[in-house]
Amino acid sequence: MKKTTLLSLCFACLLGLPLRAEVIPVDTIPFELGADKRLYVTVYINGQDDRPLRFLLDTGATDVVLNSNSPRTEGLAAFTESVENNSANSVETIPSTESSQVVRMGSRAISGLKLIAIPYPPDAWDGVLGLSYLRNFDVCIDYRRKAIFLYELGDGQKAVSDKAVRLKMDYCLGVPVVPVDVKVNGVDYQVSVAVDTGSDRVFDLNTPFVRRNGLLDTQKPFAISRIAGTVKDGGELQNVYFDSVSLEWLVLPRIPGAFSTVTTGVQASEAMDGVLGNNFLQRFNQLYDFKNNDLYLEVNDRLYTPFYDFLVR
Repeated sequence: MKKTTLLSLCFACLLGLPLRAEVIPVDTIPFELGADKRLYVTVYINGQDDRPLRFLLDTGATDVVLNSNSPRTEGLAAFTESVENNSANSVETIPSTESSQVVRMGSRAISGLKLIAIPYPPDAWDGVLGLSYLRNFDVCIDYRRKAIFLYELGDGQKAVSDKAVRLKMDYCLGVPVVPVDVKVNGVDYQVSVAVDTGSDRVFDLNTPFVRRNGLLDTQKPFAISRIAGTVKDGGELQNVYFDSVSLEWLVLPRIPGAFSTVTTGVQASEAMDGVLGNNFLQRFNQLYDFKNNDLYLEVNDRLYTPFYDFLVR
């Protein structure tokens, strides 16, 4: 009798435990991890299913972009309008279409989108998949499974691991920004930084923030970089070491970052303090909850991947 009572009580306790609701993605899309460690997916434009295109997945791009120098994009859309484009190092007026285009990744086609044209090198990629498409879903980037999972808006959080860090997303210049703590030269700063999977950088502090806090030339750079944006002479970045970068409770010591001297474009903007590039973000599986404006980051097995090969030679 005692044994029966004990089993009954255990069963009752189990019934009272909260269970994580299983959520099924609306689609699963494999991605290619490029030599530059960025994410590439197959995209189709305007129902041209016989013309698969290689697109860069870019959370730092507001729109979907066609590479006007790629022979594979010729004739896919009519660029009859123009828009002002803020790139990393410039502000330019560039061609755009009407907001009537159809973009498909996997089985998910979104209509009523505008495309813009940027002349990247012909072999770079065929286009860029930006937020005008991505924000129609909650988007999970899983490096372990090399797949992107699309969820109905609001459902993505149900798939988040308990080990993930949650950062609140806001928007500046049309792209998501999150709060981050960074320590530089022994001083702690709370910064708002863009989350940009399209950038191959690690963590750049914008020119206004660098100037305001007197950071330029406070360290001897281990390298000097120039941004390969939409203009050739785009400005300079002093690559230095940050003491640490903190994402809520997760502290990452000695992170290579940069002080920007760029005077035009996103990295010259006072709207945000800096940019987290994919060389930082690739160390985490990412869940973009675009309905609730939350970004979840879970450490993956790329955490200790070298930031730059020349630093470990």
